[in-house]
Amino acid sequence: MKRLIVLLFVVLFLSPNKDFGQIFTQNFNSSTTLTDYYNSSPTTNQFRNISTTNANSTISVSTNALVMSKIADATTNAYAERNVDFSTIPTGMKFQFSFSVTGGSAVTSVMIIYVGGDVSNSSTISSNANLYARLAINTTATSGEFKIRDITNNINGTTTFTGTQTITWVLNNTGSSQTYTAPDNSTESIVNDKADIWVGTTKEFNDVSVETSTQTLARFKFLTNGWTNGTTFTIDDIVINNETALPVELTSFTTNVIGNKVELNWRTATEVNNYGFEVQRLAVSNQLLANSQELNANGWSKIGFVQGNGNSNSPKNYSFTDQPTGGKEFKYRLKQIDFDGSFEYSYEVTAKLGNVSTYKLDQNYPNPFNPITKISYTIPQKAFVRLRVYDMLAKQIAELVNVSQESGRYEVTFDGTNLPSGAYFYKLDAGNYIEVKKLLLVK
Repeated sequence: MKRLIVLLFVVLFLSPNKDFGQIFTQNFNSSTTLTDYYNSSPTTNQFRNISTTNANSTISVSTNALVMSKIADATTNAYAERNVDFSTIPTGMKFQFSFSVTGGSAVTSVMIIYVGGDVSNSSTISSNANLYARLAINTTATSGEFKIRDITNNINGTTTFTGTQTITWVLNNTGSSQTYTAPDNSTESIVNDKADIWVGTTKEFNDVSVETSTQTLARFKFLTNGWTNGTTFTIDDIVINNETALPVELTSFTTNVIGNKVELNWRTATEVNNYGFEVQRLAVSNQLLANSQELNANGWSKIGFVQGNGNSNSPKNYSFTDQPTGGKEFKYRLKQIDFDGSFEYSYEVTAKLGNVSTYKLDQNYPNPFNPITKISYTIPQKAFVRLRVYDMLAKQIAELVNVSQESGRYEVTFDGTNLPSGAYFYKLDAGNYIEVKKLLLVK
């Protein structure tokens, strides 16, 4: 299934545990030691090098972000580069990150982001012949302001941005026009060998030309360029997604326990070449299930298959009922299969068997979370259930459930990708039962 679906300037997809196609992610939360984030032979989410050319600038991890500062009036650059191929080289990419600036003065192309087959090591300016695309940022004479620049075509964006903004860069080298879900949740199209650039929910550039269409999307780099004394850049929440062959846009995958049966329900927004879904199960106790038809080395068993809808631009709903044995707690996942035999796994959901006698809304887990969390609840009898998420001003920002449900335990996933950090509330309304709990999104 060949489909391009957008994420953030950290490329990010719709999956609670592991996003389809995510090839690099870094939020600088694990350590304040800079050397933890790069290596000459980098792991999946490491840079090859992060440094400066001399002591006239600094680069560090502070307040869970990468901070570059120029501290003297002399030539110097700061950079963060991964001039090593991704483990899987995409032909479609969503590159997302958060960015802010303080101090400095009006400078054109003061920060450049490169994607290509060779972005060059250290602070060297990358050769355009080795680049698939470039993106630049201009600063203004006012501290905290910046603009986006289409550096390849020498065009400055018209909007002046302030504060911390999420930049989303969508690149299409798949060989044909593609569609993707934009940061404002609209469905956008992008021509082959073109790029779209978003800041927040503002589409600043549409279908702009890339640098060298014959190059690959294998490596990337952030590089300062001509910045002035007192300028500080903050970069965070980098997500890069492989948008080459997303099998389906899976918008939900939930479990419902009814007695000794587990009902699986999932929904897709769009499908391309979708042959169908192989349903797989794993006993959490790691006991092998007696009724499994196929069992792999990790304990997952194939328990059924549900036919897909081939090509579809409208939402499709699927369900599968399982009656597991050999334990009380089970995990489930979907193996989505294309007509050509290629496949992708969904994220996992959990079902716990047992009698349900009371209404209960569980605390979300994990909490705090970034950006995915799970919410579980139980209802002892059939009821119309609403599960909604609100911000601190009591404004509804998401409706996770709005349907009549049988007695059982349910688990849903909440994705806070497009929300700012902060406290939110989720409310369960089932029959005459109402319960509210607090969750905390920390990016």
